[in-house]
Amino acid sequence: MRWTLRISFLLLLGWAIFMVSPFVALYDLSKAVRTRDIARITERVNFNALRFSLARQVLGEYLKTQDLSERDRQMAAQAGAAALNPVLEELLTPQAVIDLLEDGQLQQIQAEGTGGPAVSFDPSSLSQAWRIFILSESQGFRVVTIPLNPDVPRDRQFRITLRLSGTTWRVTGIDLPTRLQEELTKRASAASK
Repeated sequence: MRWTLRISFLLLLGWAIFMVSPFVALYDLSKAVRTRDIARITERVNFNALRFSLARQVLGEYLKTQDLSERDRQMAAQAGAAALNPVLEELLTPQAVIDLLEDGQLQQIQAEGTGGPAVSFDPSSLSQAWRIFILSESQGFRVVTIPLNPDVPRDRQFRITLRLSGTTWRVTGIDLPTRLQEELTKRASAASK
């Protein structure tokens, strides 16, 4: 009976540590953003996966405005990926990630009102930490999406997707607010002309 209780306790403790670990990784990323620690940010962000995430959002926003058949939509998506490269290159640097996560805006895009509220994860407020934990979405055991500002409407939220890679949670996606997606779409279409 004792061994059963001990093993159950250890399994419960391991599960609790696993459930909290992405939030600890996000807090570590938040500290790296505040201190502008490029090396730590580079370690915590998978830039290839982030490229795909941002391209999907910006291209999806652009294709919403077009009246295309499914075949034409696929061809436009392939052509659009090439047009997005210059815009995405600006976004896929540690400094751009710092800008985005620090104040919800990109310094390269100074358009009025395109950003959101400051993006940070500070567990000092227990009620905010609890809301973020409750509103996070797990996609299996290795992927979790966390809203960073849960008190704003979803179309103005930044949502960070973390994926477990080995023993490290890394950022693989940042869901941008709608207005920032629209601004990036405008920049991409202007760059392609």
